[in-house]
Amino acid sequence: MPKLTNEQIRLLIWLSYRETHFEICREIGCSYRKVNGLHSYISKDGVPYKFDMRTLVKLVNENLVTSEFIYPFGVKHEHYFLTEAGQVYVLMLAIAR
Repeated sequence: MPKLTNEQIRLLIWLSYRETHFEICREIGCSYRKVNGLHSYISKDGVPYKFDMRTLVKLVNENLVTSEFIYPFGVKHEHYFLTEAGQVYVLMLAIAR
């Protein structure tokens, strides 16, 4: 099991929710790096968490999160979701608590 920071664990758990939809625009131009779905990345009090790209990169490098390219309205977006290993990690976290 990889050692993750609290921020990395929080993002991993958030990505595990069925209603979570997270994409980053990969088109060059005015919408480059636009992020869809972070509006629901909030605390219990409704305060948005700060999103750090390095956190996502760490989860991808640990093979807990993967992505696929989708083209809504012809614009290239990278859609992120948990791998099977990521789902197991989240399940183990739930059991440990």
